[in-house]
Amino acid sequence: MRRALICGGGVAGLAAALHLKRDGWQVRLLEKEPELRTAGVGLNIWPNGVRVLKDLGLGDRYLADAAAMRRWWALDSDGTMTTDTDVSGWGEELGAPITGARRRRLNAMLAAGLDEDEIVFGAAVQGYEQDAEAVTAVLADGSRLTGDVLLGADGIGSRIRNQMFDAPPEFTDEGFFRWRGVFECAAAGVPTDVQADVFGERGHFGWIPIDETHAYWYGTIDGLTGLEEVTSAYGEWTGTPVPDIIAASEPGSIIGREIGHYREHLTTWVDGRVMLIGDSAHPMYPGMAQGANQALVDAQTLAQCLSEYDVPDALRAAEAARMHVANTMVEYSRLHFDFETTRKEYATAGVNLQVERYLGLEP
Repeated sequence: MRRALICGGGVAGLAAALHLKRDGWQVRLLEKEPELRTAGVGLNIWPNGVRVLKDLGLGDRYLADAAAMRRWWALDSDGTMTTDTDVSGWGEELGAPITGARRRRLNAMLAAGLDEDEIVFGAAVQGYEQDAEAVTAVLADGSRLTGDVLLGADGIGSRIRNQMFDAPPEFTDEGFFRWRGVFECAAAGVPTDVQADVFGERGHFGWIPIDETHAYWYGTIDGLTGLEEVTSAYGEWTGTPVPDIIAASEPGSIIGREIGHYREHLTTWVDGRVMLIGDSAHPMYPGMAQGANQALVDAQTLAQCLSEYDVPDALRAAEAARMHVANTMVEYSRLHFDFETTRKEYATAGVNLQVERYLGLEP
């Protein structure tokens, strides 16, 4: 039986494990933390991601808990609605709707498809060794596990990536700080089937329903990191739901962290029997809300290639199939953090630029 070692228990690692298990692989998911990672509060799962979940047989279960969108608003911080896009037909047109979900629920659903012995917690992978026949993951406690393929799904701080390139990559240093929170839609007076983005000269704000009653919000103000100063700045966005949404945030739900991505795209994701997927390969700003979606498609594409080719050729084929689209999403996501330009574009374009850019990469 072919053996897959997967470093990292986020969306990319869990999805890869499920795909390969279904295809007859013996999988070992090695997670350095003592439990599944659930950082963040919500996820925007677009049709490309929902289609992967459907392929795994999880579509109905996922959609039962998620919120499907009917419309997508784009607002200016002065209260002007610049676009009101109907996305209610995407389920038929694209094979799946655009949705919002709680991150914890998605991870738990993916993990439920793995047996207890297929996830090893507290397993910090420090590096790898390989030859023409196999690859070995070297753990921090000195133990070693050998398989036919090793997937680096260990995120933006990937040790697998660092060994592949003999050093950590350079990251962007723009200092953007992203705040997020959860709120009850009724308390803020917003619909449960509409996601929205608000664009201002110095920042942006958005919200996405994540179940029948709640949504999560996210926002960045250029140059500001503290929650109090950020919420004060958003308090000036009168005429929009933003101040009411922040005021309605559930106690303890608000979290913030600095965000970034690689200064330059990686030149490769593959080293012999080792491949990077998800944020290890292509971390991105959340401007297109595509991080989890690209990770899901990475896992699906990799599994398809491994069903057709020997391991080294399969990894190269998966890289070739995925690198252009994923890196283009990185670039698109960065565009939305040029706040002044984006605000002007939305005020004059007459279309939702996120939707247009996404549709341009649909198969």
